[in-house]
Parts: sequence; structure tokens; C-alpha cells
Amino acid sequence: MGTCSNQIALLHLLVISPSFAFEIKEATVNQIQEAFMRKELTSRDLVEFYLREINALNLLLRAVLEVNPDALDQADRVDKEREATHGECTKGLHGIPVLLKGNIAT
Repeated sequence: MGTCSNQIALLHLLVISPSFAFEIKEATVNQIQEAFMRKELTSRDLVEFYLREINALNLLLRAVLEVNPDALDQADRVDKEREATHGECTKGLHGIPVLLKGNIAT
């Protein structure tokens, strides 16, 4: 099984929840998926982290025009799916939030 270059997404984040502290610095998608499998991280944790970052930085950067209002519900749905399938669906970008950047008129 080869390594897909699209699975080497670099992330720099710190996710802290009341039950654990989990840190990922320059983690690959595969490493995040492994954290999902070990139940050290959830999709909801990631979405909440990114929403906090967007709220903290967007007033200055004005880079995010819109956030999916259903993002937390979708994260919960993926977490339940992962639990129900015992991680069978934990592959690629499944359960990992994605931010699309539009470079219009730049």
C-alpha cells in the first residue's frame, strides 16, 4: 500500500478537552486518523478547534467568508459512524474538516 501525497496535510493545532490533552503538530492525515482510532481525538474536537481559531483570527485576517452552520452536527454524525463501524470508515479525509480557499481576483 503506497502513501498518497494528498494525505500529507500539514496541520498545526492544539486540541484540549476536559478529558484529555491531545497535541498534533505538523500531523499527517494518517496520524489524525490513527488518533481517531485510538479515541484520543474526535471530529467534533477538530471542528470546535477550527471554529475557535476562525473566531479568534478572522476579525484580523478576514479570510473566512462563511462557515457551514451544520459543521458540528456533521462532525457528531461522523463520530457516531466511526463508533458504529469500529473505525472501518476511518480513512483519508473522512471526518476531518476542510477549509476551501477561493482566490478570486487576486
